[in-house]
Amino acid sequence: MALNYYRLLGVPPDTGQRRIKSAYRSLAKRFHPDRNSGSETAAELFRQVNHAYRVLSNPQLRAHYDLKLSREENQSATTTKAPQRDPQQKFNNFVKSLLDALFGSMDAQTDLPTKKQHQRAKNKTGKVGKPAFNFHYNLAMEKNKTPYVRDKDGIIRKVPRQNQGRQ
Repeated sequence: MALNYYRLLGVPPDTGQRRIKSAYRSLAKRFHPDRNSGSETAAELFRQVNHAYRVLSNPQLRAHYDLKLSREENQSATTTKAPQRDPQQKFNNFVKSLLDALFGSMDAQTDLPTKKQHQRAKNKTGKVGKPAFNFHYNLAMEKNKTPYVRDKDGIIRKVPRQNQGRQ
């Protein structure tokens, strides 16, 4: 799909000439080559903004561009694409996959113990269940970590190993 001049200038397609001119001037000032000494990216953006303004400020060229843009949108709408998912749904799936990776899958019913299984485990061992290796490993790592303490000046610093018992 070609570059959308309305998006480039940051204006809606039904906007008037006054707003297009205002958007063009602000972008032209921002990306002018004299202001961005030697930046090839800024120079290219300046060229694109100039071209977009040239097309959108001329009523005949703008009408032709709008027609072309609507044709492209219609073509892209008819082609089959993967369905767009809601950003909230994407975020929820990400968090779920992260939690599954950390704590194991909670979807399957077999992962969750029933009340009877819980009672049997408690009756056999006297406690609910044996903690996983990761629990003991993380506990040992926590004991070996140097704790952090807030100093009098308000900055949080690590306490040196020899001073741990004193604070």
